[in-house]
Amino acid sequence: MFGKKVLKVVQRRKTTYIISAVIIVAGLASIAMRGGLKMGIDFAGGNMMQVWMQDEVTIGEVRDVLIDTGYGNNVQKIADSDKNLYILKTAALERDNDRVIQEITNALEEEFGNDRVVIEKVDIVGPRISSYLLRTSYIVGLVAILLILLYTTFRFKFRFGVAAICALIHDVLIVLSFISFFGKEMDTFILAALLTIIGYSLNDTIVVFDRVRENLRSAKAFEDYENTVNLSINQSLSRTIITSITTLLVVISLYVVGGNIMRNFAFALIVGILVGTYSSMFVASAILVDWHRLKPEKTKKV
Repeated sequence: MFGKKVLKVVQRRKTTYIISAVIIVAGLASIAMRGGLKMGIDFAGGNMMQVWMQDEVTIGEVRDVLIDTGYGNNVQKIADSDKNLYILKTAALERDNDRVIQEITNALEEEFGNDRVVIEKVDIVGPRISSYLLRTSYIVGLVAILLILLYTTFRFKFRFGVAAICALIHDVLIVLSFISFFGKEMDTFILAALLTIIGYSLNDTIVVFDRVRENLRSAKAFEDYENTVNLSINQSLSRTIITSITTLLVVISLYVVGGNIMRNFAFALIVGILVGTYSSMFVASAILVDWHRLKPEKTKKV
């Protein structure tokens, strides 16, 4: 069983602990320096207008018009469009958001011409709705973590469940770190990506844990716990790599051709798939090994 040559994975867990810790600490520092994650209008509340300009205008000209209205300066140009499309965002008011949209529309038409400005889409999220969405997101996340812990504990053991939860928290923190590094907005698309990542990472972890459980059926395996876990990772390695590569190909395609709206969603998924694959081998399994070193499980007899 242990005579075969295998890749040393859990034996390098100290190095991977350091790598993960550095990324997470840097990410938390980045979030703190920015005053928190950059929230989209879904969670922060606000008005978003997608505007089409018939004439070629600069983003600075559009921004100057928005500044003159007194509703901020958040203007983005959709770079991957063959049309002159701009996204204008403002803070949400308790009431009269329709007036805000109308005043901005009037200012744009006055500056660039009535027949040369088209408001293609308007999204309005009030402060109360955004607060409700944010609070609901926290509740959904906590419930998901609790159910995962119960499921993994029932299917395996409590320490397996804790290791899986630690890996999931690790994955979410690293994805949030990269969102902060690249200045992405936290919106419902990113939230959907995070929930998808949790499921994907958990599936990878369970595949490894299932192999560990199969290999821990002998006394000899318990006596060489570290090598047993490492062997289990190697036995499921080809499946993990093939699944990750095929999934990445789809998500990368979505990032390239999915348009501006789907790009942040695909970005979070790309990071999540990579870190989820990494954590199932280098984090969840490593925690199992270290937990066993601190408090060994009872050895099973053949």
